[in-house]
Amino acid sequence: ASTTYNQPYDIARRFATADHLSKGRVGWNAVTTAHAVAAQMFGADDHLEAAERYSRADEFLDIVIKLWESWEPDALVDDKKNNKFADSDKIHAINHSGEHFSVRGPLPFIRSRQGRPVIFHAGSSPAGRDQAAKFADVVFTAQHTTEGAKAFRTDVRRRAEGHGRHPDSIKIL
Repeated sequence: ASTTYNQPYDIARRFATADHLSKGRVGWNAVTTAHAVAAQMFGADDHLEAAERYSRADEFLDIVIKLWESWEPDALVDDKKNNKFADSDKIHAINHSGEHFSVRGPLPFIRSRQGRPVIFHAGSSPAGRDQAAKFADVVFTAQHTTEGAKAFRTDVRRRAEGHGRHPDSIKIL
């Protein structure tokens, strides 16, 4: 689903719903939508330049993850006797106000069994690698040599460490 032509709340809700229905087996390929013709398919007149698409996508991904995490894992109480569905102290509005989006949150339901859908990313440009290092669980790449594939993996993992993530938290395909 495109981060360029969608809204974060809608995507967070759709993928979290599918994650619940599939019992934690959903992944989202977060696409920055590089092709200008896509603007016409989504009813837009102009296609954003790459730097703007990546800026928007960074904020988009940050919001989606915050929405997925807006319910603490033990927020569901399900106490019918005392008429208490959830512990409201463990459900959080995200109150995001940024350059591209303003989203109150939270999502209207608990986290899925895996916590959140898996995030896939396919960027190989410097901006794409950095975005993958910040947010992705899995990165698609098309490297033409073993050396190139190793260098790509090393670079993405180094960038992930720079964002405070464990380098092995990202799988490279």
